[in-house]
Amino acid sequence: MNLLSRIPRFKLTGIRIFNIAGLVVVVYLVVVLAQTIKSNYDLGRQITSMKAQMSLLQDQNNQLSYNIQYFKTNSYLDKEARSQLGLQLPGEHVIIIPGDTASSTPSQIATPGAPAKSNFQQWLAFLSGNN
Repeated sequence: MNLLSRIPRFKLTGIRIFNIAGLVVVVYLVVVLAQTIKSNYDLGRQITSMKAQMSLLQDQNNQLSYNIQYFKTNSYLDKEARSQLGLQLPGEHVIIIPGDTASSTPSQIATPGAPAKSNFQQWLAFLSGNN
């Protein structure tokens, strides 16, 4: 017997052609549906991102409008005139308090002749109160 005689023959009939065409149409529709779903998902994420960005911009806009209102007040103008221009109100006296220069150098900085303390020794001095 011949090997080719054992292989069943596939005949293309009208029903089989209709089934194959239907299968191709279904596969095409599934691919189009998947692309549409992905597109909708991406657009949804983009909308969410833009809404968050819009909310942030709205908050910044509100903050800027509050700042504009504050900058127009007399108290802000008075404060800035005092700090930037050194102005004062009539009858007001400015007192300058000198800083303590002896305590401005920390004791933990090593003097040129003394060896530097280790981190552990510095912690022990700090915890025992012997700064």
